[in-house]
Amino acid sequence: MNKFTGMFEQALEFALKKHKGQVRKGSNMPYYRHPIRVAKNIEEFKKSKNLELLMTAALLHDTVEDCKWVTLQEIAKKFGYYVAALVDELTSDKNEIAKTGKTEYLKNKMAKMSSYGLVIKLSDRLDNVKDLKDTTPAFQKRYTKETLEIMDYLESWVTKLTSTHVKLIEKIRDTLS
Repeated sequence: MNKFTGMFEQALEFALKKHKGQVRKGSNMPYYRHPIRVAKNIEEFKKSKNLELLMTAALLHDTVEDCKWVTLQEIAKKFGYYVAALVDELTSDKNEIAKTGKTEYLKNKMAKMSSYGLVIKLSDRLDNVKDLKDTTPAFQKRYTKETLEIMDYLESWVTKLTSTHVKLIEKIRDTLS
């Protein structure tokens, strides 16, 4: 990571501080491990001259949604508008989820994401499915069904998917099977 400018390391410190005390559902492991693993998924699957930017956004992807007092303006000021735009793209709208249901909301949201946003979201989903073993059987069943429905929907938009998206979807499916 020494080829990076330092933005990634600053984002890591920020995410550690903002997610302090939060735990993952099911495993009760420290939450900050999740965004780190999402960033590692991106490093593994995505080849890009913008890798630091993508990995930085991955570290921050849940901060606005899950951490009190974190705003997109703060993210933009500290990490730039492009990182903030990706975090915004990855932040769920709880009111829309309540209106349409989570699966429909995510299908529509992910189909409209930028290529980079979708790489981060699929990397996030991959980490979530890897953690399913730590959840209840009922949650596993519901999350697996939701994930497969979203992957089917995305694959129906084949012309939009890049080779990275396809590899991540395949890895998600492999992990679920």
